[in-house]
Amino acid sequence: MLYELYRSLDSESLWLPLVGARTLVDMLMREKVGDIGGFKAKLKKLEEAGYLSSHGREVLESALELGSAAAHRGYAASASDVQSVMDIVEHMLQAVYVFPEVAQRLKDATPPRVNPKAQP
Repeated sequence: MLYELYRSLDSESLWLPLVGARTLVDMLMREKVGDIGGFKAKLKKLEEAGYLSSHGREVLESALELGSAAAHRGYAASASDVQSVMDIVEHMLQAVYVFPEVAQRLKDATPPRVNPKAQP
């Protein structure tokens, strides 16, 4: 899905990336919290599950609203707004799928602190 989304961006489409980003976030939400209703319910459940802060939920909700406007009202945003939506969605994908693994790798690679007072 992400590959298809990037292809639509490469073709300079302004409508399709918004709908694709909305769909991609919906897929993520259904995977992480289930198909429990509309976007607001899923976003709230993502927040409760610790995937989003309340601020992050509000930010992601703004991106989803633009995607909904494209999907349901034919809205074609500016290229700048489409890029902003993509930035928000990419950050969410990284926060859920990439950063936890990276953080664990960094944690495992970090040497423990040494208490200088405990050494002879």
